[in-house]
Amino acid sequence: MTSVKIFDIDEKGKEKLNMIKEMLDTVKFQTSGNRKVLTHDNARPSSMPVGMKKELNGTYALPTFDKQYPEIYPTIRDFVNKYVPDFDFNAGYINKNVQMIPHKDKNNCDTSLIFGLGDYEGGRLFVEGVPYDIKNRIIEFDGKREEHWTEFFTGCRYSVVIYKI
Repeated sequence: MTSVKIFDIDEKGKEKLNMIKEMLDTVKFQTSGNRKVLTHDNARPSSMPVGMKKELNGTYALPTFDKQYPEIYPTIRDFVNKYVPDFDFNAGYINKNVQMIPHKDKNNCDTSLIFGLGDYEGGRLFVEGVPYDIKNRIIEFDGKREEHWTEFFTGCRYSVVIYKI
């Protein structure tokens, strides 16, 4: 049994997601060195922290991404606050063409939200072996306690994961 909650998005929300996708299409993502990331279709997976990030010395800082693209995280924050208004978060990742292997998130304080956008097929989120379609919908799950991973996909897939650190 998983802790998963599904939040469907109305047409206005899908328009907002399309706007976020167009913003992300302008970003020059950095290639990820994360060992939990798989590659496919000769795509170069990329992950960028947003909100706050924990530094190696234990302090918190604003990620470089937010300084370079100051309009993106507030747009994501406003979108999430409209559809899941009681969700408390201060950090996250924007992933481009990232397929994660099974893992648990060690730094999250509570549950995570994830949503997918882009022109892709496949790419469902598996939580404890149960698949969930994240494209144009928000999924809440306990990434700290529940093993999760990404299904193989084709195309350009963005996923936005937010949580509290």
